[in-house]
Amino acid sequence: MLAVRWYLRYGLSYRDVEELLAERGIDVDHVTVPGAVPLGMASPTVTQISTDPDPFVPFRISQAMQVGDIVYTSGQAAIDMDGNLVGIGDFDAQAEQVFANLAAVLSAAGSDLDKVVKVTIYLTDMSNFGKIVELRERFFSLPYPADTIVEVGALALPELLIEIEAVAVAG
Repeated sequence: MLAVRWYLRYGLSYRDVEELLAERGIDVDHVTVPGAVPLGMASPTVTQISTDPDPFVPFRISQAMQVGDIVYTSGQAAIDMDGNLVGIGDFDAQAEQVFANLAAVLSAAGSDLDKVVKVTIYLTDMSNFGKIVELRERFFSLPYPADTIVEVGALALPELLIEIEAVAVAG
């Protein structure tokens, strides 16, 4: 914990923390510094993931980012690949489009819905929770991903009813 405080509070490099710990007789092989890459190890590769066309370009948002073997998607909404809103007022149509978008961006990263480990689902009306349970069963497989569902007052566009972001394993 001491190393973590030094690293975060004083902005020390991993090497500096190792030297300070060694001076105090602390075994550096058993200390983890958040965000640090141990000496001799390469930093993970960070790659922007997008579909073609990419409907997120006008908003200056990446559809997903891949860090090493992990893919982090932006929230996927009911907007088709041409940037058109799908299913105004129709939760089921919007949910279909959201899952299609999620599958497409994961595919662009070499992943798929079976490799999703965590989702966060944003709903403008929690009365659709029962439908979410059905959608999880339909689009995901055992073991189901970890899941957080949040009711929000609004999404990026007033007509949107659902948005899903995901974390998945690539490859």
